[in-house]
Amino acid sequence: MSNIQILSNLNFPIGKIINQELQNSKNTQIAVAFLKHSGVKVIENSLKQSLDNGGNFEIIAGLDFKTTDPKSMLFFISLKKQYPSLKFFCYGDRKINRTDIVFHPKIYLFENGKETTSIVGSANLTGGGLTSNFEVNTIFNEKKPVYFSQLQAIYNSIKFTDSLFTPDEDYLNGYSDVFSAFEKNDDKAFKDKGIIKTIKEIENRSQILPGTIPSIKSMIVDFIKQKMNENISKVSVAEITEALLNRIKSDKLEDKYKLDTFNNSIRGELNHNELNSSSSNSLKLFERVERGYYSLTEFGINYKGR
Repeated sequence: MSNIQILSNLNFPIGKIINQELQNSKNTQIAVAFLKHSGVKVIENSLKQSLDNGGNFEIIAGLDFKTTDPKSMLFFISLKKQYPSLKFFCYGDRKINRTDIVFHPKIYLFENGKETTSIVGSANLTGGGLTSNFEVNTIFNEKKPVYFSQLQAIYNSIKFTDSLFTPDEDYLNGYSDVFSAFEKNDDKAFKDKGIIKTIKEIENRSQILPGTIPSIKSMIVDFIKQKMNENISKVSVAEITEALLNRIKSDKLEDKYKLDTFNNSIRGELNHNELNSSSSNSLKLFERVERGYYSLTEFGINYKGR
């Protein structure tokens, strides 16, 4: 049986529910579009209580529109050093992901060993979202996790994508400059050559930071390097596709990639990151040596990204 509630912050602030659940949670998973230090302060004590009790905690924060603030990111980057059971991921913004999709979920999942609680609605992890904004959220308390399982599947579809990365201090330093510029004036920031350069630098930095699964481009690089070690200088798209499919099956990652479009995804990465690509985000990893055959450029040979 499920106990379902629909609440607005005007009735009962969702931050109070989140704190109640977090204190006793053994496993917590959160995915939000925006993260603010004002929201971190609302849950800080309950979060540390959960971690001190041996709980696992992971959070995914979006970076679209540079709304997530650096202070909140620093909090989780720092806390990770104290608690290995904490995981903090960022979802690269839509420009990096080459998509028009904006990352905009608000999912909170808690397991205490006896029952599950899941929350989905409009509240980001911000002070206003958790306490004072006009937000509406649905809360599911279940001993047999039906709705929880469905929401966790959606959460995992976010978690196991190569758009995710774990930010570090170097990334945060650049992001802080960009955030400050956008906070002052969005239009001016888009025209500032220094800010544009910094955005490019942090985009490149995000490409080499750890994630949850290997990216298709990194697997292509690994395979071509393997062939180079066998004195094979070029490989076909068909060989690459077969090798990558075998790898993800061997690593039991089939459900983490869209297999029905996998071949197209491989070709897309090869084209996008090809030496002569006109894309401003191209990493220039691959060289097309003849029709359907590729080798690595110097950038590809030295690439260490995920």
